[in-house]
Amino acid sequence: MNLREYIKERWLQFIMLLAVLTVVILFGVLVMIPNFYLLLVGVSFVSIWFAVWCTDYMRKRRFYRTVENHLAHLDQKYLLPELLECPGFLEGKFMYETLQEMAESMNWRVGEYRRKSDEYKEYIELWVHEVKLPIATGKMILENNRDSCSESLSEELDKIDDFAEQALFYARSNYVEKDYILKKLNLEELAREVIRKNKKALIGGKFSIDLHDLDVCVYSDSKWLAFILNQILANSIKYRKEDSAGIEWYAAAEKEKVILCMKDKGIGIPVMDAGRVFDKGFTGSNGRFGKKSTGIGLYLCRKLCEKMGHKIYLTSREGEGCEVFIEFPKGSMTGFLE
Repeated sequence: MNLREYIKERWLQFIMLLAVLTVVILFGVLVMIPNFYLLLVGVSFVSIWFAVWCTDYMRKRRFYRTVENHLAHLDQKYLLPELLECPGFLEGKFMYETLQEMAESMNWRVGEYRRKSDEYKEYIELWVHEVKLPIATGKMILENNRDSCSESLSEELDKIDDFAEQALFYARSNYVEKDYILKKLNLEELAREVIRKNKKALIGGKFSIDLHDLDVCVYSDSKWLAFILNQILANSIKYRKEDSAGIEWYAAAEKEKVILCMKDKGIGIPVMDAGRVFDKGFTGSNGRFGKKSTGIGLYLCRKLCEKMGHKIYLTSREGEGCEVFIEFPKGSMTGFLE
């Protein structure tokens, strides 16, 4: 709000003031009041109105400037009503009360949506835990009653188990800060555990496996990091080359970070897709043709890494495989001493 806008808004008041002043002076002239008194009345009249307008302008200008400054610097605009004080003029009070009512209504709706979201999250977690029981039972039945279809059915059950696990992590991804504990982990132990979990798929795909320089410790959550590594390995298995499948995992320790590199010899990622593979729901050309993809796995990997203070990125060329990197900060960057 500036002075020009204020005057423009009150042009009718200025016209009425001039009209009233003109009528008073004309009346004074007709009744032959001395010019000195007419001038005094005119100056007094204008001075009083000028003082009233200046006071009104300064009060409103201070309030609206405060609103503009808060809006310019607030990341969460909905907090504006909490920062304002009730002004001393009518329009400002109306605006202040309106904002307060809007904030109360919004808080109530946000609370309602949060409650529903929590209920849905709890249901998904319960459903995943419940569905894992018949999956495990099915695996046991297959182990005890092997036939020509057992291996194929076991692989399909493993896929169902992985998708159920992914649904559980997705449901928890917005609340991961309440569900993880950073502690010292050995990358080699965790990597071998993930490899063992996927040994059937790796053997079936005739993968060559090269794990080296992984005897390095980082600070992370074992459960969440295992899920991330499993998702990356699952992509290496899914997008492998039939004639030369292989993975190479290794780590490099630097001054302020440890970098875990996971390299495969798969079909690679087209240049036009490489920058978007971590976006939610993005499947790319590989996911649309020949390989079914939900576009959730790598999105979850990035989201969980960000929550835990890690950084994930990849490099790839079509037909030449893919390299995924995870950076783990250490030392002064985490507060943990080596």
